[in-house]
Amino acid sequence: MNNLKLIWSVRTECGPEREKNEDSVYPKRSGNKIAPFKAAICDGLGGHAKGEVASKIATDSMNTEEVNLIKIIEDANSNINYYQEKNVDAKGMGTTMTALNIDKNGLMEVAHVGDSRCYVLSKRNIVKITEDQNVPGYQNVLKQALGTKEKLKIQKIDFQLDNGDVILLCTDGLYNEFGEEYLKKRLQEGVSASTLVGEALLQKPKDNVSAIIINVVSK
Repeated sequence: MNNLKLIWSVRTECGPEREKNEDSVYPKRSGNKIAPFKAAICDGLGGHAKGEVASKIATDSMNTEEVNLIKIIEDANSNINYYQEKNVDAKGMGTTMTALNIDKNGLMEVAHVGDSRCYVLSKRNIVKITEDQNVPGYQNVLKQALGTKEKLKIQKIDFQLDNGDVILLCTDGLYNEFGEEYLKKRLQEGVSASTLVGEALLQKPKDNVSAIIINVVSK
């Protein structure tokens, strides 16, 4: 499946109960291109100092020729830890990171830390690719995040994409508002990230809301 074309939409918004948006996305704007293609979504730890800085450092790390996602996340983690060493007011900051890379043959690699999610709509089924890394019984407590430790256990997944598949990257501010059946239905209907985030905001979510939706089409 050569000459794969990706068409994506992006939206990130501050939730109505939040003072600032600590989510960050890469790429920052909607668009389209021929594979290869990289994307990432990050959720700065709410209530922690400089969560928005941590998530931005993480997404900025995607802006590189490097395609090894493990290395990208490890570098981002080091950069966030270094920022904390140099800025006392940033102690305790951290972020989730769910990143993907799609090659020209449609092989998608996903690397993941935290509880943001990657879904794929494929052959009329929705598949949650990533595992939420929460402490059992404590939905809002993460086992790990970038910036909270030197060595991370990064989940790595490979998924072979087909023409017509749809990928959703989202933060918990979005998926906490919808069941998977609803997400499946809306992705099948061709919903954009802008519309889906708008629908989540109507629910008066407690968190910031972000999504990247990527459509896989043959050139």
